[in-house]
Amino acid sequence: MKRIFTIMLISMAITACASISSVKVQSEGNKITKEQAEKIQPGITTRNAIIETLGNPTKTESKPDGSEVLTYTYTEKKTPAYFGGFIVNERQSKVTTVTLEVTIKDGLVLSYNFKRQEE
Repeated sequence: MKRIFTIMLISMAITACASISSVKVQSEGNKITKEQAEKIQPGITTRNAIIETLGNPTKTESKPDGSEVLTYTYTEKKTPAYFGGFIVNERQSKVTTVTLEVTIKDGLVLSYNFKRQEE
């Protein structure tokens, strides 16, 4: 009887700890929001203003027509963690990728494309 009580007590303690979880967050790149992208005005916003606001792009590509594409990519992975982060559940991870492509010509923004993808 004493042994059963001990086993039940340990089981309850483990169950209680398992329900206390946190989220482990890993990120890469400069965080970009939709609000930041919506402030970009084609024909008005300059290349320098983009870099001052968002930092250096993840990738820069020169096009044959003389334009330049600045690509900003931000990835955030949220993983459930238990027991103070000692156990993580990778299968339940959620990855969000935000990409902002800004096309520049003659020092001004020609166009931009904002994408948000969740997996």
